[in-house]
Amino acid sequence: MAQRTTKASGRKELEELIQTCNSIENRQFNPFLLDVSEALRIIRRHAESWQTLQDNLLDMRAITSLARVVGLQSANLRFQSSSLFVDPGMVKQKIGSMSREQLAELLLLSWHPVVELEQLTDASTKEALDYWRHMLSFFERRKRLAAGPFETPGSMDSPELARMRVLEEKAFTKRLEELRMEMKEKAGEGERIEYWSFVRTGNFPQTVLRAQMVSFLVSYGMAALDRKREKMFLIPRDPPFASRQGSPLSYPIPITREVVTSRAK
Repeated sequence: MAQRTTKASGRKELEELIQTCNSIENRQFNPFLLDVSEALRIIRRHAESWQTLQDNLLDMRAITSLARVVGLQSANLRFQSSSLFVDPGMVKQKIGSMSREQLAELLLLSWHPVVELEQLTDASTKEALDYWRHMLSFFERRKRLAAGPFETPGSMDSPELARMRVLEEKAFTKRLEELRMEMKEKAGEGERIEYWSFVRTGNFPQTVLRAQMVSFLVSYGMAALDRKREKMFLIPRDPPFASRQGSPLSYPIPITREVVTSRAK
């Protein structure tokens, strides 16, 4: 009866050992939480008691599981040594045993400041003052450039600005409205017109200008752009125009001379 009880307790200890090893393999516990020496003593204590095949298989499973845990411990140690890892407890113990003089010496040896303090000094202030004192005035430096005499600022009227293409002869909003009305007239009863048939002209700069103006019409909600597969259609809108009617999307439409020429044909 006592022998049966011993075998039953031995099987229980081996099963608990195997379960612990499986938990460690599944990364539930740290591999070093298992006392390998104690686990080996448990296996040795019951090794001579096993007689049946099931008991010997259980013993083999325990040894195999323990071997895998030892392998995990070895791999962990190799990783820590390769990454220069030091156990925090060991470091704490080492620091606690050192004197103040030793700690101060280690601080000086490991101290590598990366910040530099810059401040105004008498020498730098004198250098800056001498620089500004010896600098020529603006008018003296301008003479060396041979820029000529100053001209009194003047004014320009609207025709002059229009000639320089700074100001259009027609107001911008008026041009937009004229283009919208042209779009509405060409759209007719269909209420829409194909994008390229409206934008393109026989002149490349004029085509680019119309495309730019159409983009403003769409952005301001004065027209809508509808894409149907490979084609794009413009839909003129009637006032009042709301800001929310403007398109929140941006469609990049490349315009090249080849495209304008081929579509014109």
